[in-house]
Amino acid sequence: LKLQFLYFIGCIHIHTQMYPTFSNHKPAPAVGTDRYICDRFDPATFGPVCAFNEWDPLEEVIVGVGDNSCEPDCSIDPVWRYLFHSEDKTLARRGPYPKDLIEQGCRELDNLTRVLQNEGVCVRRPTPAAFHEPFSAPGAFKSPCGFNATCPRDFLMTLGNNLIEAPMGLRTRFYEYQCYRPLIQDYFKMGANWVAAPKGVMKDALYDESYPVDENSPERQEMLQKHKYVTTEEEPIWDAADWMRMGKDIFAQRSFVSNEFGIEWFRRQFAPMGYRVHTMHSEDLVPKHIDCTLLPLRPGLALENPTRKFEERDLFLKNGWRLLSSVKPSPKPDKWMKTVIRPTSSWIGINIFSIDEQRVVASDTEEAVIKQLESVGVKVIPVPFQAMFYLGGAFHCATTDVRRRGDRLSYFPQLDEQEAAQDEVKKYTDFVGHVPL
Repeated sequence: LKLQFLYFIGCIHIHTQMYPTFSNHKPAPAVGTDRYICDRFDPATFGPVCAFNEWDPLEEVIVGVGDNSCEPDCSIDPVWRYLFHSEDKTLARRGPYPKDLIEQGCRELDNLTRVLQNEGVCVRRPTPAAFHEPFSAPGAFKSPCGFNATCPRDFLMTLGNNLIEAPMGLRTRFYEYQCYRPLIQDYFKMGANWVAAPKGVMKDALYDESYPVDENSPERQEMLQKHKYVTTEEEPIWDAADWMRMGKDIFAQRSFVSNEFGIEWFRRQFAPMGYRVHTMHSEDLVPKHIDCTLLPLRPGLALENPTRKFEERDLFLKNGWRLLSSVKPSPKPDKWMKTVIRPTSSWIGINIFSIDEQRVVASDTEEAVIKQLESVGVKVIPVPFQAMFYLGGAFHCATTDVRRRGDRLSYFPQLDEQEAAQDEVKKYTDFVGHVPL
């Protein structure tokens, strides 16, 4: 009878919340009352680090730096050659990017910093490293250079008051964590939790050397339909940019740089804190990072790439979310397009960064994307970012939000009802198990 009653209440709730605002939802409590398990915005208790989603009002952020940016070596980094989106793949090289490209990228990141500061946001920056120097991981690989620190989103993730280091899937990014350690240690001393995922060894067994390189080949499409990727399950790897936070629910994309092993590691760390971690599989033929595939704008509304729909998208629709099909971005020609290979796709124009539910930062050249966002009540701050498309990504990539003002809420009512029903069943079975026969 209890389960029938819960089902009845759930049906009423779903009927009256077809497009929920979630404004009346109370914070989803963490397990226990440990001061190290953060479920609400309370800097006095939990320290200066706190973020539960992608849209709450932004107070502090990390913006990347472009100094000494280098292009990875395909022969050393097997994944890298699968990430090219330039038509002319012969442009691939290794070593430092052109000087004028690096300088322009640094100016763009500095300008983004000023824009965010003008919006009242505190901005921190990582420490540049000598990416042009060779390095090695004993017994695994030797690399003539690294990559860069333009994209803190790939390496660092905030969940509640946890600062989480991702192991990442590219060999050339092995030591990128050193750029962020001064910041992480500073936040730790101020009260944040510091969680570092196990660093990969990255031996050859982690990569499937026989994986089809041509993204348009039937062989590649068949492999992806079977959820087979260039990275194996040899050890846990993941890029933080494959994760999307939506309150109590965390969505993790299986991709070329994030495997099931890594997602399961994450799930076991944070499920006990009350988070639901979902594995996502997209139609993307070059799956790498979720933030050009699905971008939540506010509770109940997300921007969706129509060419990369997730197999699991019904989870959103059944919980009252509107998935807004994005217009096609229009990358503009530039002076590097015929000489430098680009690791970002033609959809990089929808890689936006939210300051809050009403304001986002987007590329100043993407007029159609800007118009679409404005049509759903979002104010767009246009910012130039052309060089950064070559050096790693766009605005969501180039930032990691440290603190957003808001509590941990649940935005998926059906999942809440399922959990409540399961709890009732558990209470009943526990009770029956203690009744003497």
